[in-house]
Amino acid sequence: LFCDVDKEAVIQVEDADTIYEVPLNLRNEGMDDIVVEKLGLQCGEPNMDEWRAMVDKIKHYEHELTVAIVGKYVALHDAYLSIVESLRHAGFDQGIKVDIRWVDSETVTKENVGEILKGVAGIIVPGGFGDRGIEGKINAIQYVRENNIPFLGICLGMQLAVVEYARNVLGMAEANSAEFGDTEFPVIDLLPEQKEVEEMGGTMRLGLYPCKLREGSKSLELYGESPIYERHRHRYEFNN
Repeated sequence: LFCDVDKEAVIQVEDADTIYEVPLNLRNEGMDDIVVEKLGLQCGEPNMDEWRAMVDKIKHYEHELTVAIVGKYVALHDAYLSIVESLRHAGFDQGIKVDIRWVDSETVTKENVGEILKGVAGIIVPGGFGDRGIEGKINAIQYVRENNIPFLGICLGMQLAVVEYARNVLGMAEANSAEFGDTEFPVIDLLPEQKEVEEMGGTMRLGLYPCKLREGSKSLELYGESPIYERHRHRYEFNN
């Protein structure tokens, strides 16, 4: 009466078990019909079969597993939101509920890593900047490598996997990334044009980049062609 909204256009938004159920609830309230009518669109009935199937998988999963995210920003879960949603959607597709175990990398030591990661089906070490929490990530990577636990390193996490392997398998005890200071074995180095950049986090090369792969390298073997084109490239390169 007082808000200039047609009676037929008043809808309710019920609580839902998952955010992906909300579009179905709004469909049941007729919100899409209201929008189509107001905008004068000519379209048929929406086919929500695939969406309903996805929501059904989310609500009726067959299995459950735990994946640890070992990072330095875990106090703010939204910092890793894209990773969490990717894990959960992969689980949806397989009929699995993925539970996240948040692990602050600053708390991980060689002595407690086994207890912290006990029972996980796999771990992800995501990106980040600066040397805070680095040794804890390396401890976690060493543990899962030695115990054959699935591992995914993203950006800095992948670089630290190289550092861990160099230290504990290749005998380069002081191996590290050049980002964290001088080291006898800088197995991860800064890109030449980035070495004078001091602002942490502002050192990524953005935009489409033609990346020439070295003959005989694993990268060329995996990609199968050179050059490749990347959306962006981080500030690091690998040393042989």
